[in-house]
Amino acid sequence: MRTPIALAVVAACSLVSLAGPLKISLPPALGAVPIAMGEVWGLFDEEGVEIEMIPLPSQRDRVLAFQAGQVDVMVSDLTAALLLVASAPREAAILAVAYAPQAGVDHLAILTPTTFSRIGTWGDLLARIRNGQRLQIALPRQSDLEFVMDSVFQEEGVVVPSDLYIGQDNLLTNASWVLGGMVAVGVLPQPYVDYIVTYGYPGKPELVALRWVPGERLPPEVIVVRRSLGERDPEALAAFLRGLRRTVERLNEAARDEIVTDALPVAVDLFFPGAGPETADPEVRAQIEAGIAAIAIPVFPAPGPLDREIYDRVMMWAVGKKYLRAPLPYDEAVVPAPG
Repeated sequence: MRTPIALAVVAACSLVSLAGPLKISLPPALGAVPIAMGEVWGLFDEEGVEIEMIPLPSQRDRVLAFQAGQVDVMVSDLTAALLLVASAPREAAILAVAYAPQAGVDHLAILTPTTFSRIGTWGDLLARIRNGQRLQIALPRQSDLEFVMDSVFQEEGVVVPSDLYIGQDNLLTNASWVLGGMVAVGVLPQPYVDYIVTYGYPGKPELVALRWVPGERLPPEVIVVRRSLGERDPEALAAFLRGLRRTVERLNEAARDEIVTDALPVAVDLFFPGAGPETADPEVRAQIEAGIAAIAIPVFPAPGPLDREIYDRVMMWAVGKKYLRAPLPYDEAVVPAPG
């Protein structure tokens, strides 16, 4: 006899009419973890949605693939999502929050390799910037990290010349610049902070966290979808969100050992593409796995609507930075979740 749960799954499957798989591209960020694990655990299949992961090396590549129609869904920081929607308003829309860092929990670290930089405190860094010293800060431009750092420096009464920011959307590259003393400061979120601090090797420089920024200061990562998909097949998106909510519940209830066992191979491939067992040196892979295993596992929020206030703050900041030509109202960028 079928249980009520089994009947619900069958009913959901019968409603989904997507012609092909839902093509999803994920960044190496915490917002990608629930989607990746939902695929591993088969929860999207149970909801009747076939998922096809589209691996792409950078945020720029993901945006271009979305614009070319090769990706249906992507996870992005809010700034990049705004810029994508502004560039393709008829096709791109923000559907839901994928991940929001926990309030009251340190999430973003401003790190320095003090051996190279000779910067020992947050006050030292502020003094050097005020004195016009030409140091460099590694962070991705046109990103939520830039938004946060601008707000932090503004509160200190410090104006940071735009050319002090240098970096890529590949946070591992930025981390390597910090470890190599190529920049004075690196701005990294979790889980990269836990990883870079834990990962050990001979000659590793001392890293000092000049300041931590708590989770509530950061904009959320969001799910961007193709508008035509939502109009053509809203049930497919509804089923996708159901599978995602079930994944989040399981992640938050599972024991750490279960998550580490199931998620470690996914995390290695997601955060360290190209470090698979067929390509990576076994010793290097073991070091990577040890670093990932030491990462604190956060509480994942269920996908929900994007807060208007944080949207407006990031949007107006982007206008002020001339990343957006004009204000983009919330209701023109965000669509309600189906179902």
